[in-house]
Amino acid sequence: MSGHEDVRCALAAEFPGWLIKVIEDEVGVCWDASRVLTPGHGGATGLHSDNATLLRELLEEAGRCDARLALRDLAARLRERGITVHVYDTNLIITGEHERQITCKRGLFRWAMRGREIGPIGHLDGAVEHIAAVVAGSLP
Repeated sequence: MSGHEDVRCALAAEFPGWLIKVIEDEVGVCWDASRVLTPGHGGATGLHSDNATLLRELLEEAGRCDARLALRDLAARLRERGITVHVYDTNLIITGEHERQITCKRGLFRWAMRGREIGPIGHLDGAVEHIAAVVAGSLP
């Protein structure tokens, strides 16, 4: 594998769900990444850069955008169930008798204190069910 291919493989492993390509020609090297957007938020997105470091930064920023949208959607669904939440850029706080914090990174909702996985952002119904069960006291 070439050095660029090694980097491409590492980026693909670090950012699952993205199709990452590196194109080398007489002009130079181009880095492209594309994927389907989070369910309910449009079609597809693409990123382009002339270097791998910048592409990695763009991929991280896209992940932060996904997390903000996912937390907003999760909060709306939990409110529909009568669960009081406060949403911030990087987390969601469930208020009440036993306050809990939820984070979202790399396409997964997690309980903040222990890092336990709640579920993928693409399966919002499952995450809502799990969180509602925890809040109701039927799950640890």
